Amino acid sequence: MSVKVICYLSFGYPTIEESAKMAEYYIEGGCDAIEVSIPPKNPYRDSAYLQELFYQAMDRCSDYEEYLKGIAAMADKHPETEFFFVLYHEVIMAIGAEKLGRFCRGHHITNIISGDLHDEEAIGTLHRCGVKLARSVNYKMEEADIGRCMQADGFTYMQAFPGEGQYVKPGFEKLETCIQYLREHRVSEPIYCGAGIKCPADAAKVKAAGGNGFFVGSSIIKLYEKPEELVKLIREYKEAVQ
Repeated sequence: MSVKVICYLSFGYPTIEESAKMAEYYIEGGCDAIEVSIPPKNPYRDSAYLQELFYQAMDRCSDYEEYLKGIAAMADKHPETEFFFVLYHEVIMAIGAEKLGRFCRGHHITNIISGDLHDEEAIGTLHRCGVKLARSVNYKMEEADIGRCMQADGFTYMQAFPGEGQYVKPGFEKLETCIQYLREHRVSEPIYCGAGIKCPADAAKVKAAGGNGFFVGSSIIKLYEKPEELVKLIREYKEAVQ
């Protein structure tokens, strides 16, 4: 089974120009897809580490037009690489669903994941533009989340490993159990796993559990000043799931 290596790009950190350069290193390392975020003003769903990256990016540039220009240039330069968005509701509404949908259609970005998008009109607009909306589920394995994943036309974002002290639904302590349950409940789109993947061995566990792909985030972001090591690490992640 082919397992996608998906690298997270906090676009705008440290600058828009540097973000595009990081994408070059991601691609050199052999990643299969790049998950692109645009910084919100209130990144309440993310870790303190990622929040700081967002704040720094917004301090340097708060104009979403500039972010879209940079992302357009990056995506158009690398048509062979899959790009998709991870966006807060706040960012989608600030850009405008219609404008964002047209942007995605124009630059071959087919998937958006948003953990807090709840505006039905915006959701409908994005769908009409051909955008697929991914849904997420974690180790609480709540039926409402699973239901949304069943109805989604995009991939499912499954939490890879529970965090320290996090509630885990009894009987769902293992990733393979969670993935099997989702499949049994007709979640037919790809299941990509993120959060808690810190090394290539973790990626191998995702493959063994039946995941279709995995997200690499902070472990490569922390190597931005060491691009040779960054490229090497991505290659190691890729080798771990061959």
